[in-house]
Amino acid sequence: MPLPKLETPTYTTELPSTGQKITFRPFLVKEHKILLTLTAADEVEIARVITDLVDACTFKKLKINELANFDIEYLFMILRAKSIGETMDLVLTCENCNEKNDITVNLLHAKVDKNENHSNKIKLNDEISIILKYPKFEDVLKLFQSGTEVDTFELVVKSIKTIYTKDDVYEASEQTYEELSDFVNSMSKDQFEKLEDFFLTMPKLKQIIEKNCDKCGHPNKVILEGLQNFFV
Repeated sequence: MPLPKLETPTYTTELPSTGQKITFRPFLVKEHKILLTLTAADEVEIARVITDLVDACTFKKLKINELANFDIEYLFMILRAKSIGETMDLVLTCENCNEKNDITVNLLHAKVDKNENHSNKIKLNDEISIILKYPKFEDVLKLFQSGTEVDTFELVVKSIKTIYTKDDVYEASEQTYEELSDFVNSMSKDQFEKLEDFFLTMPKLKQIIEKNCDKCGHPNKVILEGLQNFFV
């Protein structure tokens, strides 16, 4: 006699980048066990596992490899909240007396913060402009882990979608990495900083935590941004 099948609950949310309504389910036990093995994994493996889990839990109905990094961050945070628990315990060090304060964070209060001045269209000069695309979750995680100028440059090159002038349009997908790299290398410092600003102002998972120190009463404020801050 076969064992009964367990029904998995489903929930709905909106994809931050588009507002599209999506349905998802929590992690299964076997998937949670996989997460527990990531403590010593490198950023590539972490990104692969998280992306695969998000894909499975959204019933493979999203173009997972085309999602913006903040879409993956948000979806994984929601999955974690519905699968493991909506709260997470952290320790906040008082900036006044260094006392360690225990705090409980509600993950569902985290939102994708959008800068109203953010734009993916960058004007380099009167003749040439660029359209950028949001980087993949794996590339952002890699940059966070290393923080080197080489990885920053590579992220910029990979994020170019279109280069255009008044007369011509050049799709990055039709160019080689070397051609795009040479193009970026030919930029002035001010022009490259315009591209960097795209990444600094792009939407990100964010939550503001405020806590008066239990020892001295000093008001502390900390901003959690991205999965790196939420799930260190």
